[in-house]
Amino acid sequence: MSTGPLALRPRPEPGPEVMAAIAAAVQLVWPQPAPPDEQDPAHETWRFSGRWWAMPTPMRRPRPWTRN
Repeated sequence: MSTGPLALRPRPEPGPEVMAAIAAAVQLVWPQPAPPDEQDPAHETWRFSGRWWAMPTPMRRPRPWTRN
């Protein structure tokens, strides 16, 4: 194999301090899920059942025989 000017060089390994700093920064900016609200009973229910977008796509299409 030829190692010309376009060859890939080995990727440098970051030190443990750098890896710890990267991990801490990721934990700070990564979105955390909100805790469940125990006071809101509607939070536990499924609110989107029976809506028009819950039907399969072929059933939402207008059919010629259903036009008035």
